[in-house]
Amino acid sequence: MATRTAPEMRRPGILGAALLAIALLAGTAPARAERSIPWNSLSQDEQSVLRKHQRDWQNMNGQEQGRLLQGARKYLELPPNKREAVERKRDQYRRMSPDERERLRRKYQKEHR
Repeated sequence: MATRTAPEMRRPGILGAALLAIALLAGTAPARAERSIPWNSLSQDEQSVLRKHQRDWQNMNGQEQGRLLQGARKYLELPPNKREAVERKRDQYRRMSPDERERLRRKYQKEHR
């Protein structure tokens, strides 16, 4: 394992931030909900965060819906400046080519073994 300097430890990498964003939006712990969660039972804020999943929501199983909802709730609990940072890193990650993403994944995995 490579030794990281103090500045490197304080400065999260793009992949780390992107993975945080993904984890926040997708949830990381197994969901307890087995039954389907009706879309209209979500708060307006939850629906806003999960908007890109609305079309497929009814076709997801309750466990997947629960994971997504848990991630949305974690995201909504973040202070505004942290949300903005997550959005910037997620956008930066989206603009990367598939090759760049793969290199970043490998680098992250190597550093976190």
